[in-house]
Amino acid sequence: MADWEEVKRLAADFQKVQLSSTTQKLSERNCVEIVSWLIDRKLIDLIFTTDGKEYITASHLITNIQDELYIAGGRINLVELAKIIGVDLTHINNHLNEVLKNRKDIHNILGQLIDSSYVDRIAGEINEKLQQNGQISVGDLTLSYDLPADFLQHQVVEKHLGKLIFGQQDKNDAKVFFTEGFVARSKAQLRGALVGLTRPTSVASILNQIGLSEKLFFSLFDQSCMYGILSSRLPGAQYIPNCYLRSQVEWVNNFYKQNGYLEYDSLTRIGINDYKTFLKKQLPNEELFYLASVVVLKRILDRIEADIEECVSSKTYVDLQSNLPSSFTSKDISILLEKLLSGQNKQQTIVIEDFVISKSFLESLSSKCEELVKEKAKSVVESGKYQKHIIEIQGSQTKSHRSDDFEEKVDKKEERRKKAAGGKSGGGTQGRETKTKSTKKHFRGGNKNEDEDDEVAPSESKKQFEVVNESEIREILQGYLEEEGVDVLTDPLTTYLTPKLNEQGLQIAAEIFQTTVADRTASRKQTHNELQTKLNALISDVRLFEKGLKLLPADIQPQLVKYLLKTVCTDVATEILSYVAGETMSSSVPENFNNDQRLKFVNELSPEFKVPLLPLVKSLTGQSIDEFMSAAETALAACSMIIKKVDKKKDRVTVLNHKHELLEKLNHCDDLALVLHLATLIIFTTTTQCMLHASGRHISTVLTYLKSSLAEDQYTELMSYHDFVTLMLSNGSEAESAKVKLKEKVQTVKNIANEFKKVSTEKT
Repeated sequence: MADWEEVKRLAADFQKVQLSSTTQKLSERNCVEIVSWLIDRKLIDLIFTTDGKEYITASHLITNIQDELYIAGGRINLVELAKIIGVDLTHINNHLNEVLKNRKDIHNILGQLIDSSYVDRIAGEINEKLQQNGQISVGDLTLSYDLPADFLQHQVVEKHLGKLIFGQQDKNDAKVFFTEGFVARSKAQLRGALVGLTRPTSVASILNQIGLSEKLFFSLFDQSCMYGILSSRLPGAQYIPNCYLRSQVEWVNNFYKQNGYLEYDSLTRIGINDYKTFLKKQLPNEELFYLASVVVLKRILDRIEADIEECVSSKTYVDLQSNLPSSFTSKDISILLEKLLSGQNKQQTIVIEDFVISKSFLESLSSKCEELVKEKAKSVVESGKYQKHIIEIQGSQTKSHRSDDFEEKVDKKEERRKKAAGGKSGGGTQGRETKTKSTKKHFRGGNKNEDEDDEVAPSESKKQFEVVNESEIREILQGYLEEEGVDVLTDPLTTYLTPKLNEQGLQIAAEIFQTTVADRTASRKQTHNELQTKLNALISDVRLFEKGLKLLPADIQPQLVKYLLKTVCTDVATEILSYVAGETMSSSVPENFNNDQRLKFVNELSPEFKVPLLPLVKSLTGQSIDEFMSAAETALAACSMIIKKVDKKKDRVTVLNHKHELLEKLNHCDDLALVLHLATLIIFTTTTQCMLHASGRHISTVLTYLKSSLAEDQYTELMSYHDFVTLMLSNGSEAESAKVKLKEKVQTVKNIANEFKKVSTEKT
């Protein structure tokens, strides 16, 4: 039975199972995939939370936004709202318009939601501040509530003005609100401040004292303007009380009536900056003259004009600085004089610093310097400075102009040029035909006469050439001006008179030079002839010396030629260069020149001298006497000089005279070494009838050459003397003993030289 029961029970369970339905359960992953599939096909609209585990609908999101805004007190940041709800900020922004559309009392302000409850609350707070402070500005509220100024002004303050906020809006500044009590209190403060001021005060200072805003000040000032005026409506304006304006007018009227002028600085100090407009308004009937630092009335100009006329008539001067108030500057005086000096007064006066000086007074001062000017003019002519300056000025003209002007002036040179160009001529100069050119450079004036030349030269050089200097003129003027009590004018008058006195000095110098030019021409002609004679004598000596040295051995001749070029030929070149330096008014002294200095001097000359003189200077360092002679002839032609023809009779006389000069020197010579030198040259001249120019180092060679013409004892004596001279000049240990020996032999050597002539004559 039990087993059957068990079977029945099992059958019942099976039947129960067959009749029951099957229950299915989905996993979380399957649910996510199903919802995602429905969202993708837009079959449902759900929003994921930030953790991705929950979904909310849009309507639920909107409800959450409104709930959270209420919980936050009517103001919440959208970023914070998204964090609280747990959704992305994008979903908040996407559904924000729907929230604002359903709720008109909610505002979206700079990423914040604000509802009317919050606006009402801050309106109450603003009213409390307004009642407490008396005024409030939207700018301050912006800082307090961190909200835009427009929102606070239009949606909060203006919307609740008269309801929750009790006050009034400033008509001049819509962003400022104040209470009526504050306006009344501020007006009273402003009135008290304006009444108490007696001098111009900046609006900024007034505002700092009474604590008003600038805009409110200008608004309330219009109701209190009876106490003064404002310079402008700008931030840097000044308030000027009426009492101060009255004192300005009173001071100006009193000062100008008493003194006849007004200082700009004084007007500025009392607050009058636009003085022209002010004076035109206050002194409409007065004739005013505006200077650099003062404005003057016509009566002062009349007074100064009278002083100037008195200065002209009395032939003196007037010190305007002492005749005018001390506030007048030099520039003021200058402007005054421009207005006053005209016509005859202007022609008869000059202005120096603050003095008006009559020209008659200046002439009297110039007359005191006349003697000095005459002395200095004479001095510059005698020293040659005037002539040199004239040549420097003429040197700036063209070469063709110089040559044309030159030929008109130099009568002596022109005459010489014609004689030379006319061919060969005899006479005292023996008529060598040479090409000559004029070298005188004074008076270049084209077809003008000499008077015109002398007048032109000073006018061209008055600013460059100084006859008298300022220190000399100052010394004369100083004493006189100190007596007059105007020593302050010493320097300016010296500066003014110096160029005029120099011009006068140049005219005097021109006159002096013109009167002495004839005498100078005659003197130059004599000097020219003397130099020509001297140079011919030197050149003749060079020629004769060259003839003598050619008798000696060929190996020593180059040394003797070089010595001759270095001595006698150099003397010829120096004489020529000195002459040219004088002709060109050069300050150089060729006598002291070495060869480099001679080349530099010649290179600085004009082409008419440079071209012929350059070969002459170069030949001095050469090895040829013929080259020197050729260059010397060309150089002399450039200096309008000629070389005389060779005259054998005169050559014999020259050799004889040279020998006598050597004998004269020998007999009076105490120099032990020079005695041998002179004796050797005398013997050579007597033997060869030729002149020799040799140095002491060549004496041994000359004695060797003369050995055949000397007696054996004479030659031995001379060579022995030569050896002792060598020992003496060596300054060795035997120098003193050699000197003793020479003193013993010196008379013997002199006798040999003196007697050699007699022996030679007897043999002849």
